[in-house]
Amino acid sequence: MDYHRNHQSRQLFDGIAAQYDWVPGLFSFFQYQRWRRYLVSRLQAGPDATVLDLCTGTAGVAMQTARTHRCRVVGVDLSHKMLSRAQRNLASNGLAGQVPLVMGRAEDLAFADDCFDAVCVTFLLRYVDDPESTMLEIIRVLKPGGRLVSLEFGVPPNPVARALWHVYTRGVLPMAGALVSRGWRNVGGFLGPSISHLYQSYTADGLRELWLRLGMLDVQVKRLSLGGGVVMWGTKNGSIETVGTIGR
Repeated sequence: MDYHRNHQSRQLFDGIAAQYDWVPGLFSFFQYQRWRRYLVSRLQAGPDATVLDLCTGTAGVAMQTARTHRCRVVGVDLSHKMLSRAQRNLASNGLAGQVPLVMGRAEDLAFADDCFDAVCVTFLLRYVDDPESTMLEIIRVLKPGGRLVSLEFGVPPNPVARALWHVYTRGVLPMAGALVSRGWRNVGGFLGPSISHLYQSYTADGLRELWLRLGMLDVQVKRLSLGGGVVMWGTKNGSIETVGTIGR
């Protein structure tokens, strides 16, 4: 079933890769860049670190991480067209040697246990069937004591902001997406319901509890832009046994 969900996700992102460097910023009223800066600021990585950037897309977060922390970043995505666009972006910014790219699935990472100093995840959980097992797999490749950071869309908790968010995601966004391309029209129609569905299953506090249950410590949550973006970060328990035995 994961493969079916992955196939749908790959088709979705292949269809929007050509415009991905500018459309998310426009459609988020330029809040996406702010979310991304805050996400990268939560990382703890020195120049000798290797950071995994999951759902790297066109390598925006990976490039910002490499520049900010002067570290090596491994970008992973399941969309071939996203990775092709990422490769061009890295080459044009002189970062191709610092940010290798790998095609892969977050649910089944082709990396050894405890091999990354930090892991960054963006907009993943709405595209997997089992968030818990996927998070366990991500935590598996993180070194004990390493920092995990994630960015997801959120649903504003304030009733007025939530009502405006609902109108925008269900009405305005699909029409705006259609003006860009058929791929963005599909994303515009999918985005709002998928965000709502995730937070019906896992609130931000629920995701925090999930991280704690899977062996993360000091898990913190920051809601940005009235709750439209949610950044979460925490540190992997220094005891490998704690993580390795949960859900295995």
